[in-house]
Amino acid sequence: MDVGATYPMTMGQLSVWRDVEKMPPERRWEANLVFAWDIPEGHSIDEVWNALGVIGMRHESLRTIYVVDDVENPRQRLATDDPAAVLDAVRQGTVDVADRAAVEDEQVRRAFDVTCDIPWRAWILTRDGLPRDLLVVINHMAADAAGLLIMRDDFHTILAGSPLPAPGLMPRELAVRQRDSTTGRLRTSEAYWRRTLAAAPRQTASPGPGEPIGATLHTGIPLSKAHEGAAGLGISLASVLLAAYYCALREATGSSKILLYPMANNRFDPTMADIVTSQNQWVPLVAEFDEAEPFDTLAGKIHWKTFNALKNGCHDVDATNRIRAEFSAMDPPVDPGYNFNAVVAPAGDPATESIDPSRVEWYVPARTTGPGFYLIARAISSIELVFRVNRPGIDKEALTTCLTSVQDRLLSVAGLPRT
Repeated sequence: MDVGATYPMTMGQLSVWRDVEKMPPERRWEANLVFAWDIPEGHSIDEVWNALGVIGMRHESLRTIYVVDDVENPRQRLATDDPAAVLDAVRQGTVDVADRAAVEDEQVRRAFDVTCDIPWRAWILTRDGLPRDLLVVINHMAADAAGLLIMRDDFHTILAGSPLPAPGLMPRELAVRQRDSTTGRLRTSEAYWRRTLAAAPRQTASPGPGEPIGATLHTGIPLSKAHEGAAGLGISLASVLLAAYYCALREATGSSKILLYPMANNRFDPTMADIVTSQNQWVPLVAEFDEAEPFDTLAGKIHWKTFNALKNGCHDVDATNRIRAEFSAMDPPVDPGYNFNAVVAPAGDPATESIDPSRVEWYVPARTTGPGFYLIARAISSIELVFRVNRPGIDKEALTTCLTSVQDRLLSVAGLPRT
């Protein structure tokens, strides 16, 4: 392929870029993601680096940079087709596992210049000189949570010496497909946004930031119990979490009409399921239910309402930003809404069976950009809920109400007593 050729950004890449370009240069590290993979025993340091080189050549987003001189029409292009150049940029060396936290904290705050940098870096974490884990920092434009799982699985497959399937659709091809005027999908999404925001609640709190508050709720609920409870309701665990979030917000704000922004991963189409790139986009959803309605009924309604909303998850963010600006300029303006993202391991994945007491860790958020009220639900081995808040009218007391409400409902769904 001609590495000098440029292509449009995908809708997911464009969504991330529109957030990144608004960040002050010193805050652009906030677009970084950090994660670690285990390295099975019996593999050398050279084998680990070679596996990363294969991954870097397999997935084009991992060697893509962005041409942003034309603000209205940013584009993507491959930086190189040289495996050695990719590995030289990614390989950062070895670090003892005892120093992981310090390295992770420092390196996640080291921004990428996406106009010229290979968008990821890696360190091998060693113990007694042997590789134990792989630490990776990556720019969000290159991968989302689903993309990171694909990279991890490829990494382990390569180390095991097993063949990988032929690569599928690449981001540049996806970008062309998404802009195909014959599909009408983007226009349909824009019409959905306009209808939804027209029905959304209006802002009641004063504009401007509130007090930055962060809290991580360790529910102590095992993933297996949470999946069993969701299955008993006939819906997904992500929908249970979103429904509990809605009920908590209703209690904290005193309003039954809530504008939610769940994250769409846009991987329903099998041809798009295995692409390593960022496909995440927010999609609006208005939820309004009577407090007397039983939670299982309410959760079922939210499940299907979300299912229909996510069909409109792929959208031209420039067009939907104009729609949001239009409704924000009204008097009173549309409510800014409440964002939600769920990272849920499938049922059957290894999960602890122990039921631990719940606990809350309070923190001051390091990230200053992004949604003003954001819940990241992590359901990997147990259920952890990470709240990041910077919203007028929401203080620690209101957030505590949210935490208690969510905990109680999730325990009930899982069939567990209060801890």
